[in-house]
Amino acid sequence: MANKNERAERHAIIVDMNDFLMDYAAEKLGKQPDLAKKVATAAQSDLTGLDQLFKDDGVGRRTKYLDLAAGFLRDEADADEDNQKHDFTAASETLGKEAIAYLASHAQDFDRWEEA
Repeated sequence: MANKNERAERHAIIVDMNDFLMDYAAEKLGKQPDLAKKVATAAQSDLTGLDQLFKDDGVGRRTKYLDLAAGFLRDEADADEDNQKHDFTAASETLGKEAIAYLASHAQDFDRWEEA
């Protein structure tokens, strides 16, 4: 049962990460058609592509994306009561890449303002 719950929690943080990132993207670039696709494309090969897209020296990537991932991973590690050392930086990058892949395959779900 925990495995199913863990997958649901991981999916939820990926959606949250992308929601925060898309709000930031709309603030920086303006609400526009296919913004989610533009964001996903910029970060697809490397998350630092977001830095160039937003022209913010990595602020959005770190504070609106990777910090959320790191917080989730720290909470998850505490919940497991695992005393092993964790490389949250690398794990956050991995989760970030997973979230970008999700954004790329669900871009229309994140361009909600077009519905308003």
